[in-house]
Amino acid sequence: MSRDGGFTWEEVQKDAHLWEFGDSGSILIMANDEEPTDHILFSTDEGRNWREYIFGDEKMRVKEIVTVPSDTSRRFILMGYYPRSPVVHAAVHIDFSSLITKKCILDLNHPEDDDFELWSPNELRNELCLFGRQVLYHRRKRDANCVVGKLLESKENFVKNCACEDVDFECEYNYKRNASGECVPVPGTQPLASDDTCITGDYWYERTAYRKIHHSSCEGGIRLDRGLEHPCPGYKNHGAFFWFIFLVIPFAFAGLVGWYYYRKNGFARGTIRLPGGDAGRNYNYYSDSSLSATIVSIPWYLMGLASMVWEAVSSRLGSATGGMRGRNGYRTVPVDEDAQILRFEDDD
Repeated sequence: MSRDGGFTWEEVQKDAHLWEFGDSGSILIMANDEEPTDHILFSTDEGRNWREYIFGDEKMRVKEIVTVPSDTSRRFILMGYYPRSPVVHAAVHIDFSSLITKKCILDLNHPEDDDFELWSPNELRNELCLFGRQVLYHRRKRDANCVVGKLLESKENFVKNCACEDVDFECEYNYKRNASGECVPVPGTQPLASDDTCITGDYWYERTAYRKIHHSSCEGGIRLDRGLEHPCPGYKNHGAFFWFIFLVIPFAFAGLVGWYYYRKNGFARGTIRLPGGDAGRNYNYYSDSSLSATIVSIPWYLMGLASMVWEAVSSRLGSATGGMRGRNGYRTVPVDEDAQILRFEDDD
């Protein structure tokens, strides 16, 4: 019998026996598989000690021991026949439910006080990882005399993923391992083409002679399944020079175009236009919704917004410096006495 997944074994009985376990391994039963018997052997400490239970007065040839598929029950059925009538099938029901009534205790916060211990499938192996991860399971302590029940249905303790190693990879299609353990092409076959589909990540890799085992969850380490690296198409894989050309140059060009129209049409600061307009200039009053007009309107909007901000900042600075201003822009001039008289005459 083994308690560690088959790494170590110990002999519990002589001769051939049928066996079955229930309640997640807290109870084991065996029956002779070579001759008729009237008893079974059972253990509640994982095979350390065995006791005998007589199930009938007549010996029966046991052919099978069955229980629920989940192996969580403490009820068993012996299937077989009696030697006096081999063609007649017989079944014997054995119930261990009343043998132990104490419930096992699992305390994740105080594991030293409960009825379970942590066990890893690779605790006796040189490799610390199995399928790219370290996993610890709860199993009942061998000397804990209690009932597990459904307590361990979802009690799997994940520890961590391991770095990828050679054991996490297998040969790709049309490859096989040679005497040295390396994957080499199968004669008469062609390697599969590389898959450049970008499902996750920013890169795709050329196919190699290896592929990662499907159940392995290893991360990092050596990646025998990755050949040359290629960036996936998308905005994440463009450098600073690309973004400079893509963003700065178009806005700079639009600004130059806007500035050109700004100077050409006399819209610079300080230009005075009379209400009558310029007789020599042809003004067209219509709405232009073309693409060029839309592009030109962008720098107009930006410069207008900047002008508003500049005026606000200038007004605040002017008030703080006692009204001193530069030559640009309009200023408030006090009205003298002559102007006041002229204004009155105009009113008359």
